[in-house]
Amino acid sequence: MAYQVLVSGEHRALEWRSALSDASQAVELVSACIGEGCERLLISHEVLPAAFFQLGSRFAGEFLQKLQNYRLQTAVVIDAERDYGERFGEYLREARRGRFSRLFLSREEALDWLAAR
Repeated sequence: MAYQVLVSGEHRALEWRSALSDASQAVELVSACIGEGCERLLISHEVLPAAFFQLGSRFAGEFLQKLQNYRLQTAVVIDAERDYGERFGEYLREARRGRFSRLFLSREEALDWLAAR
């Protein structure tokens, strides 16, 4: 389990750096955040499995819902150069307005959102 704690002003965010393969691993992220005193979480597309981007797998919905249940504000940075398909594009448009979790095209946007919350 690899992660880094980022500090921005008065806010602490945990950046997850270990590969994820199952939605149940959300509990590991929650535990790490609690242990580090973080209420914010940053996840990059590099650690997410392909299933996250395939809506039929339900991975993204289940994973993000578990994080939301613990009120973790979660920013997911996806690859702006990758074509995720039409259905995921629809999901992306919706997910860019979420209260507890949002998807971003750049790490800077994600960090700004986490710092402002």
